[in-house]
Amino acid sequence: MKTQPKQRIRRTADERRVDVLDAALIEFATYGLHGASTVNIAQRAGISQPYVLRLFDTKKNLFLEAVAMARRMIEAEWKRTLETIPDDASPQERIQALGQAFQGITGQANVLRLLMQAYSAAADDEVRDQCQEAMSDLYAWVRAATGASAQEAQVFFAQGMILMVGVSIGAPDKLDQEWARAFMLRDMGHGNGGASEAP
Repeated sequence: MKTQPKQRIRRTADERRVDVLDAALIEFATYGLHGASTVNIAQRAGISQPYVLRLFDTKKNLFLEAVAMARRMIEAEWKRTLETIPDDASPQERIQALGQAFQGITGQANVLRLLMQAYSAAADDEVRDQCQEAMSDLYAWVRAATGASAQEAQVFFAQGMILMVGVSIGAPDKLDQEWARAFMLRDMGHGNGGASEAP
């Protein structure tokens, strides 16, 4: 009895875009805008390099979309977190909850490394514009969603940047050393809430 050949399931262009963005997140997080290779991204996604460019037109467009995806991942985690806390929670409790959620995101190192790569590539006008818009939107959202003061939001984002640097340079693997614990906000006393407030 002859066996029927397996039918290849054709993926839609939208599904391929998701595959490429997932692959691009890893490649750009590792090598940055200028060092990343669309050939490697295509190999990771299991498609041809010309098809990658057909989907995104240019490597920079792909980079910008990957960065936007990383931002959306963080926003989604923050929104899920706020949905789980009581409506009458104080601004301090709300921003502390966001900080704890961001601590969880540090396990997704490539997401944070990609954002760091975007900031490093901000000499490019389009990249800089996207970074500025993202920061403006995130800052406004955090203040509105938590009721935090400008100073509390400033501390929140400053500590978030420390965490991003710590993750990018491998601090989670060096927690037996004081500097690494400091960059991962493990033993930094910041008054109300201390390290647990950090994003």
